[in-house]
Parts: sequence; structure tokens; C-alpha cells
Amino acid sequence: MARLIDASKMDSIKEVTLQMVVEKGYGGASIAEIAKKAGVADGYLYRFYNSKEELVNDLLFNAVGDIMDNLEKLMKDETLTVSLIVEKLIQYLFDVANRQPEKIKFLFVLMHEYKFNLEKEQQKKIMQLCHRLKVKGEDTGEISPDTDEEIIYLMCVSLPIQYINLRFKRFFNRSELTKKQLKSLLSVCLKSLK
Repeated sequence: MARLIDASKMDSIKEVTLQMVVEKGYGGASIAEIAKKAGVADGYLYRFYNSKEELVNDLLFNAVGDIMDNLEKLMKDETLTVSLIVEKLIQYLFDVANRQPEKIKFLFVLMHEYKFNLEKEQQKKIMQLCHRLKVKGEDTGEISPDTDEEIIYLMCVSLPIQYINLRFKRFFNRSELTKKQLKSLLSVCLKSLK
């Protein structure tokens, strides 16, 4: 028998899970508490996910997938330089942070949770996209041949997420992420790729 999906319930489950993982960490968020806050029975949640880990992995896969889909779309525009691609990618992360801060906070939390890794296919796609960016950047002189794909991912995705989270935490300052911060961060990222 097919599982009937109530989209609003699933959206609520996903939203509550993001919030709980951000607030309490992976270990502090229980299925029972997620279900209760989402207004569904535990059994409803278990119809779609076998465990909390499977639910969180699904959210992580989708969040990282959105970033990689954005990068892939940017890479298809052959008129864009590496600098513009990185700028537009960071702008995308800033936009997500300004519209859906919990999504960026969730990514940050799971980037530091050893229990979670990206799925092999997603890792492969990230490395392929970073390799394409590397080749393009080497051709234009924007990326050093010594810069590998992991450094490209670190500087173009991980560092901006770290920066955004420092601002969320009011570590130094908290204001909306603006063009000024984007340009400053972009400068650091691009210099590190050369």
C-alpha cells in the first residue's frame, strides 16, 4: 500500500527537525520531541523515516544538494568567470541565511558532527563541480594549479557558512549580511585560491 503524504505535515516535521538540531544538537533532538512539536504522532514520522538519523541525513542531503545545484547552474553559464561564480555562490548562501537562517545553522551544526558524512554520490558530485571550477580557474589564471578541489570547497562553501554562523552567534557583530560583507569575504576566498 502506498504511503499517503501530507505535505504540510512533512514540511512541519522537517522545519522542527532543523530547529531542534540547531538548538539541541543531533543528540538532543529525539523523534518523540520532533513529532510532538510538529503535531504528528511518532508513528506517522516512522512511516517515512526509519530513524532520526535517516531523517537528519535526508535534510542534510537536500540542504547540500541545493548548494551544489546552485553551483552547477552557475557553472553552466560559460560567460561567468570563476570570480563571478564564487561571488554568486556566496550571495546565494547569504540569501539563504537572510531568508532561512535555520538552514545555514543546521548545515553548520552537521559540518561539525562526526556522525554525519555526505553520501558518496553527493561527495562525488561536489568533487566533480569543484574540479570543473578548478580547470576553468587554471585556464583563466584565477586558481593556482596547486589548489585542489577540497580547498575550493572549503573556501567557497565551508568558510562562508562559518562566517555566516559567527555573525548569527554575534561573535563579533550581528547585522543582516550585506554586499559589503560579501565583497570582503569574496576577496579572502578568491585570494586563497590563487
